[in-house]
Amino acid sequence: MGDVSVIMATYNENLSFLRTCISSILNQTFQDFEFSVVTEPNEKNLDFLEETARRDQRVRIIKNNRRLGVAGSRNRALIESSGRYIAIIDSDDYCDTERFQKQFDFLERNPTINLVGTNMFLVDGDSKVVGERRYPEFHPEIKRDFLLTMAVGNPTVMIRREDLRQTGFFDSHFVKAEDFELWLRFLANGKVMHNLQENLVYYRIQGNHNEKRGKIHWRNNYLARKRYSRAIWEWNERIFTLSIYFILSHVPDTFVEKLFSLTAVDKMKRIERS
Repeated sequence: MGDVSVIMATYNENLSFLRTCISSILNQTFQDFEFSVVTEPNEKNLDFLEETARRDQRVRIIKNNRRLGVAGSRNRALIESSGRYIAIIDSDDYCDTERFQKQFDFLERNPTINLVGTNMFLVDGDSKVVGERRYPEFHPEIKRDFLLTMAVGNPTVMIRREDLRQTGFFDSHFVKAEDFELWLRFLANGKVMHNLQENLVYYRIQGNHNEKRGKIHWRNNYLARKRYSRAIWEWNERIFTLSIYFILSHVPDTFVEKLFSLTAVDKMKRIERS
């Protein structure tokens, strides 16, 4: 059902954030989509989600009988959906109403592009814009930027289902950085990426972002680079990026927190704060 399958994994999200997210999906100018929401056991917002599904036939609630985590839940949504294109959203973020239309039109016009993302506004817990993150537009820049940082915004991407079938879904062994692992796998398989230079997603940032990621995130980031870097970058580039992330995966969290609070890191990640 629908040209686009929107997939979202959620677990006991702040209800206000969840309402805002779902409203932004259902009020898209592009309407030909199915919306698969995967919940974990003991989901506190289940009544709200089921009522939403009753009101809008595009929404389908998929209930896990056991905890699958983000990667496993997204994979279940992928398996049980059917759209030609896949759009990802996280349950605490929300979208501009024209996001899907602009990404759908771009992929229709550009059959050689396999993934299209967008730039993002950064918002706080009150949905106040506190900055923005810009991503490189064209594939060579995206590939280069992946050496040091995430060069596509995971909750902004729309991808072709056929490409996911070829490369494989999210690796459920990665309980953190599962999105980074998948996009490196895309690059390693020659898939082409593009970022629209518009802020079409509102990305919620709260508290200590590094604390939310934790040591496992940096370890998995390093492991993904070790797995795929040979197929993506030249040897001197590989050695550089592997060395950096090996260190990040082993140093104390306090050091990483201080490092990522530096203005230079924001500049590297193309973040501008209000």
